[in-house]
Amino acid sequence: MLEQILEQINENKKIAETDLSTVSPRAYPYKLGQVNSAKSKLEGLYIDYKNQILNRAVFILVTGDRSEDFANIAKDEFQCFSVAGETLAKEVVSEISPQLYQGKTVNASIFDVIDNVLEKKMKALDVMSYNSLMFNTKYQKLVKNEKEMIAVTRDAINDIVGGEIIALDALEKTAQEAVNKNYKSKIVPILIHSEDFSLIKTLSRDIIKINPRVVRVLAGKTDCKEDLNTIAKLKKVDIEEVGNALKKIAANA
Repeated sequence: MLEQILEQINENKKIAETDLSTVSPRAYPYKLGQVNSAKSKLEGLYIDYKNQILNRAVFILVTGDRSEDFANIAKDEFQCFSVAGETLAKEVVSEISPQLYQGKTVNASIFDVIDNVLEKKMKALDVMSYNSLMFNTKYQKLVKNEKEMIAVTRDAINDIVGGEIIALDALEKTAQEAVNKNYKSKIVPILIHSEDFSLIKTLSRDIIKINPRVVRVLAGKTDCKEDLNTIAKLKKVDIEEVGNALKKIAANA
C-alpha cells in the first residue's frame, strides 16, 4: 500500500511541478488544469502516506544523559527518524515575542498567546479537536529566558492537550522527511528523545492512544529512581550498542 501511494505521489509531483511559463498559450488552460488537479491529489495522497507511516511506526522513547547521542547515531547510521521531545514547544515559543515573557511571571494572558500559536500548529497537524490551553496557577512561574518558557509550554501542552500531540508532530516531521526519501520500509522507527524522564513517562502513557507500539530506551545515566521499564539500557552509547538496541526493538515490533 505504501509503495503504491509513493508511486502516485511521484507521478502527481512531476505534473504539479510543471513549468507553466514554457507552455504555449493554446495549451496553457489544459496544463493549468492538470497542475491544479495534481496538487489537489497530492494533498490527499500525503495524508494517506502519513496514515500508512503511523500504521508502520514504532515510537522509540529515549531518555538519559546520552539520549541525544543515541538519537543522532540511530538517525545517521541506521536511517531512523528522530525528533527532540521539546521540539513542538520550542516551535510554539519561537513565534512569541520574548518581551511577553522574559523576566515576567507566566499568567493567563501569555497562555492565550500560546494557545493561539498552538491552534495554528494543530491545524497543520490535521487535529480538529483538542483541549485548549487553560491557565492554572501551577504554571505561574517567573520566566527568565526562552529555555524556561519552553519548559512551561511543554508541560502545559503535555498536561492539558496530551503527550500524543508530541507524537503527532513527530509523525508529521517524519512523513515529510520520509516522502522525500521515497521511504517504504515495513517498520518506521520514530525516536523521540529527552533527558527529562517525566516527559518520556507522559509520552509512554499517551502515545499508545494513537499507536500501541511504544518502547523506552535508557541511554547513559538518569537521576530517575523509579523503574524505567525499558527494552534496552545502554551504559555506553556507540554505533554497536545503538545497533544492538535497534535490532532488539525490531525483533519485538
